[in-house]
Amino acid sequence: MSSEAKHQPPEFAKHWAKELGSSEKSLVQLQGGINNRVFRCGEAHNQWVIKGYSPLEPDQRDRMQAEVDFLRYSAEVAPGFTPGLIHADPDRRCVILEYISGTPFSEVIKPSQEAIDDAVNFIQLLNADSKAGKKSILIDAADGFLSLSDHLINLYARVALLECDHLHATVKPKAVQLLAQLRNQLDQTKDLTNQLIDQGLISDSIMPEDRWISPSDFGFHNSIHTTNGVKFIDFEFSGWDDPLKTATDFVLQPHFSIISSESPLFFLVIDKDKPSVRKRYAVMHKIMFLKWISIILGVLNPLRFSKILEISTNSKKTSLLEQQIERVEKYLCVHKDYWSG
Repeated sequence: MSSEAKHQPPEFAKHWAKELGSSEKSLVQLQGGINNRVFRCGEAHNQWVIKGYSPLEPDQRDRMQAEVDFLRYSAEVAPGFTPGLIHADPDRRCVILEYISGTPFSEVIKPSQEAIDDAVNFIQLLNADSKAGKKSILIDAADGFLSLSDHLINLYARVALLECDHLHATVKPKAVQLLAQLRNQLDQTKDLTNQLIDQGLISDSIMPEDRWISPSDFGFHNSIHTTNGVKFIDFEFSGWDDPLKTATDFVLQPHFSIISSESPLFFLVIDKDKPSVRKRYAVMHKIMFLKWISIILGVLNPLRFSKILEISTNSKKTSLLEQQIERVEKYLCVHKDYWSG
């Protein structure tokens, strides 16, 4: 694919720009992920977001449906925290969303305590009425496993896809070292988890009814700072999930790790004062920490790396690899106690 064709707006975006009374020239691609493309269209006070999703594969979780269901539900129980859903187009696999004017959080604009309080309030509102939630949210969150064992199986599968044979000599030694350390830490965590389960100190699984509704991938990287508070975005991975997973992900997210003795979401968990729940939280924390490292090191998966190159504005393989390895090293500095422990 040529560079020019690569940056041409797709048909779904051009179609909806026209339907919204906007010109194709007004389309601006926003930062998205490997599995979606996101555009802003319109001008001044008449702007919208058009988000497209990959075609649905057999037996694949429907990311578009998960996001649509979540946005409709949050509009009812937590109004003002998420963008309005204007239209869902299943034929073109896209949605039209309200455009939120604001500023992404960054190294300069960091989440305040008020912003953290908004995040906690958002989760509380989503889970205030479990009966209403069960009627509206029918999909499990991505990787919404009931057991620690399943989380470990998933993590082992992720790490198994990582390799270093395709790497340039300038980055290969450091990558080999990090991958070996990751595998070693994973083995230690699995052994510790199994010991705690066998000794009856923690429960491997939770009951399905103990799950809650989670945005998944929840953190300030998926939010916008506005004059009316924090607005949260990107819910394609949302659904029913283990509360401890949401709580740990919130503080471990690499873009905005929140350093505290425990997650601000932890106090929402039922039976949080039980020693077994606190021990299970600590184990989940370590598993999710290692999972985030495997995600950042996704460039070591040749297939994923090729997809990253397709959507990246930086086409230089070596610099992309160096960038991700540097991200891992910075992340480990922030959470060094979990890496050495």
